[in-house]
Amino acid sequence: MEKFELHAPAFKAPRIGLSGHALLLIACLPIFVFLLGPILIIVPMSMTSGEILMFPPDGWSGHAFTDLLRDSQWVASALTSFKVALLATVIAVTAGTGGALALHRNDVPARSFFSTLIMLPLLVPVVVLALADYLFSSTLNLGSNWVSIAFAHSVVVTPYVFVSVQTSLAGLDPALHRAARSLGGTTTALLVDVYWPVIRTGMVGGAIFAFIGSFDEVVIALFLSGPNAVTLPVQMFTALQFDLTPKIAAVSTVLLAISFVALIVNGYQSLARPKTVPR
Repeated sequence: MEKFELHAPAFKAPRIGLSGHALLLIACLPIFVFLLGPILIIVPMSMTSGEILMFPPDGWSGHAFTDLLRDSQWVASALTSFKVALLATVIAVTAGTGGALALHRNDVPARSFFSTLIMLPLLVPVVVLALADYLFSSTLNLGSNWVSIAFAHSVVVTPYVFVSVQTSLAGLDPALHRAARSLGGTTTALLVDVYWPVIRTGMVGGAIFAFIGSFDEVVIALFLSGPNAVTLPVQMFTALQFDLTPKIAAVSTVLLAISFVALIVNGYQSLARPKTVPR
């Protein structure tokens, strides 16, 4: 006699039409809003028609930007920050690129020690570096000037260039170096024909981050600033304490625009990076 067994259909849970990336994005959305919300509020605050910094603005006007351009103190501090950031970037690109090239090979003695030494400014609290720079400047009677601030900033931003160039060098085939040497290539020829095509993108990216890092730095600049050397972040910090005008928001909006442009340029440079090592 045949036996018949009845099987109930297996229960299938309803599938949610969301991928893991979409769920992760939804989970991170509140964090993005929390981080970007205060930044986005700055833009409408800079376009208020009032004379006091407030949100929401009581009207719309661009007078904060025109007032900013007419204020000699703000213009002078912006020029000082530009000079400081430019000199700090030049020093950082020179030192960071040289360090990355020197420590590229694995057989370099004490390679880890020197790499850690270059990265040390990112590990030490900025206020400790600022105090050390202030005591060093006072001991040598260097005074308060933008050159001292630039040299102090270069110590902090050199690791950005070092890491960026090292990342570019990671794609370099060591056989190219040995082949160039065996064919009688000079050091200059090695730098121009072998290393330069590989590291130039990393140098540009590191220089962008170094410039932004120096331009935005406030703690060291506060310790080393003087009557003739006031950077833009120091000017903003002082204005927040004594003069809450829309000019502060206008400066912040301009800096945001510059940062976005720099990120776009850096992204374009990364996309333009060659996928293979040139031969």
